[in-house]
Amino acid sequence: MEKYVELYNAFGKDKPVEEQPRYHMNCAEVLLRSANEKYDLNLPQESFRMLQGFGAGFYSEKTCGAFSGSLAALGALYTEERPSDQAKMTRAAKLLVEEFEKEFGSLDCDYIKKHHRDDVAACNPVKLRAGQVFDRVVEAMEKE
Repeated sequence: MEKYVELYNAFGKDKPVEEQPRYHMNCAEVLLRSANEKYDLNLPQESFRMLQGFGAGFYSEKTCGAFSGSLAALGALYTEERPSDQAKMTRAAKLLVEEFEKEFGSLDCDYIKKHHRDDVAACNPVKLRAGQVFDRVVEAMEKE
């Protein structure tokens, strides 16, 4: 997912500096868009708008947006039509929590920003690593 995360991290950077904030995509949106591209999820544009409130840990430094976007992408990959027991999605979600906590030490935006955010690149490195975590989860799920 690295190339897609880098693509969306750079979105709008070709615009004048004063316009760049208008093109910014939060962590949740970047992860969902990246998974959409890499895994051909064919999600409609409104799917990305729905994640706006998940940025910056619900704009309250709670659950990391990169985690939330990753979880949404797993839902698109593994949630089955009803009726279903959703066993595969349950395993994928639990594995994402486990792998994300191993990578970052927490799911909380506040903690992750304090320990992993870059002063210059902001959360871009976090998004890249979250994409790697996502790929590992998908790889593990595909081995089942």
